[in-house]
Amino acid sequence: MTRRLWLHIGSHKTGSTSLQTALRQGQSDKTLGRWSYLHARPRVDFNPLVRCHGMGAGMHTELRWPFLERRMADADHRGHGDCILSSEMLFWLMDVADLEALRQQLLTHFDEINVVAYLRRQDALALSHRKQVVMGRAAYQFYGAQIRGLPEFQPHMMRYFDYATKLARWEQVFGAGNVTVRRFQRGDLVGGDTVLDFYHLVGLTPPPELPQENAAWSRSQLLAGLWLRQRGYPRQSFAEAVQELPDDGRLMPARDDAAAFLARFEAINRALAARYDPQGPEMFFDCDLSRYPEAGNGEGLEGDAVVTPEVLAGLEARAQAERAARELPLDALNPEDRIDGA
Repeated sequence: MTRRLWLHIGSHKTGSTSLQTALRQGQSDKTLGRWSYLHARPRVDFNPLVRCHGMGAGMHTELRWPFLERRMADADHRGHGDCILSSEMLFWLMDVADLEALRQQLLTHFDEINVVAYLRRQDALALSHRKQVVMGRAAYQFYGAQIRGLPEFQPHMMRYFDYATKLARWEQVFGAGNVTVRRFQRGDLVGGDTVLDFYHLVGLTPPPELPQENAAWSRSQLLAGLWLRQRGYPRQSFAEAVQELPDDGRLMPARDDAAAFLARFEAINRALAARYDPQGPEMFFDCDLSRYPEAGNGEGLEGDAVVTPEVLAGLEARAQAERAARELPLDALNPEDRIDGA
């Protein structure tokens, strides 16, 4: 009997956590039909498969084969047939050799592999990724923690945001007919939602209630978190305190800054349109920038009315106390960071 796999590779900030939560619940409730959802308990995802090392331009990925084999052995023991895996960490992969190695490993368990990727416009993804930077995850290793709405563009960022080249490599390895690309724009998703869209792709009955996405942090919370992240404080030492800051709206770059960031990917997005939407517009994504104000609200903290030097001093004192009480080491710093003053 043919054994099939749906491999969801992200990208980040496209409703992945909501999808993973729904699939884990479906696995628990046995409402996925013939499909089994494999995840790293107690997590909702398969993210431990990929580990990121290094910082900035030196960041690189490691595929953790022992983890994969342990999880697959458990799936075989439980009699799981057709399976779904979801890990947005796979979107960090760019090397053909890594992709080929992953395919060969998966083919020892599955006869057919379908890959699906959801793509968000580069500026919107980078802005939404600021929370992950604060929380000290791979996003911090990649971007650094500049106190601003959008990260300062560096050449190595093309390794992540060049969707056209990245997906061409996935197609090269897994076969073009086995790679599905979905645009993360409400009007392009079935039901306007990633969960509903993915369930439609696989042929699953949608869950009765859709999980809520991770709550976004406010401008002041993100800026203060970035300031603490620059100083190496681990998220466990400050996340609770930062979330007590007032909700003063969303962190937003200036419209011109967003336009300049997005312009770097114009050729890439034209290539995406030609490959995945040849009957559609010339650009793959909607290029509307009206969501951004003329003047941004997150370029540094000098003279800030909410995140004042006194507020920062109080947060740092709490972070130091919490770190000492829990014996937490400082996190490694991204060497490309500038330490911004208050």
